[in-house]
Amino acid sequence: MNRLLKTVLIALVAVGLIQCNSPKKDTITISQAFQHLLYIGLYVSQEKGFFAEEGLDVKIETAGGDAQAFAALTSGNADFAQGDPAFVAIANEQGWNGKVIVMAVNRVAVWGVTFDNEIQPFTDPIGFKGQTVATYPNPNTSYVVQKQLALNAGLELGKDTRILEVEMGTEIASLRNGRANIAQSIEPNVSSVELEGGKVVFSYPEAWGDFAFTGLMVSDKTIREKPETVQKIVNAYEKALRFIHTDFEGTFLVAKKYLPDLNDDVIRKALRRLIDSGCIPEHTLVTEKSWESLLQTRIDVGDLKQMPNVNLIDNSFAKKANK
Repeated sequence: MNRLLKTVLIALVAVGLIQCNSPKKDTITISQAFQHLLYIGLYVSQEKGFFAEEGLDVKIETAGGDAQAFAALTSGNADFAQGDPAFVAIANEQGWNGKVIVMAVNRVAVWGVTFDNEIQPFTDPIGFKGQTVATYPNPNTSYVVQKQLALNAGLELGKDTRILEVEMGTEIASLRNGRANIAQSIEPNVSSVELEGGKVVFSYPEAWGDFAFTGLMVSDKTIREKPETVQKIVNAYEKALRFIHTDFEGTFLVAKKYLPDLNDDVIRKALRRLIDSGCIPEHTLVTEKSWESLLQTRIDVGDLKQMPNVNLIDNSFAKKANK
């Protein structure tokens, strides 16, 4: 055997041994509702190598909506779904069994913005008196929250204040064309408005408090059959949330990679607001207060018949990850 062939064979054997000795990674698919700054915890888990550290090969697929992401989970096309956690409770009433295992966004991550210089920032919802507020259509959480805040302030809808339902992405246009005085919007739209000369006049995260806005969901079947994999996912997410709250520049670079079309200043302002407002939690644990707040809003709009009689959050993985 000539020397070159012998060298090649030795190299091939060596590669084979390396592959055999390397631990096999679990291949996992996570379906996300949208590619959005609110999902920064998921992106940091991927880009900072936290999934890989746990022995996971994760593929993130964008479904195009909360319902679509959840459908990918229930159909078996995805192992996990990230989006509106209310779907777990709604599906439970239809016989599907699953759990929320990570709290990705823990507050109502919307803010009231305006270009009207006469409207000054306010914290009491009574400030909505005389204003037309653009929200996403009922039964979206933004509509429900606006309605509840107005009613709690003793304002009569249609008389003392009006809600203008608009499609997502058109809320800022409703300010420009004069159909609304204030618009509810999400980041990075809020920071874009500020850079254009507008301002934030009302903070819904501060007014509403803890609220299960976005979660990571999984089926009971996966929890039962692959608990180690579920734990690895939660471990990685816990690392990511801690990273977000300790390394802003590192988090900014991840956000910039996933949202390349956004201005750097917009990304920085938006990310800072999401962190400082408590919308991005420090840990993966799903609190009872946050969960119950979500469920009550869904009962109020008729999406849920009643409070679930079973526990639909599983914090056992988050508690282990937190250690």
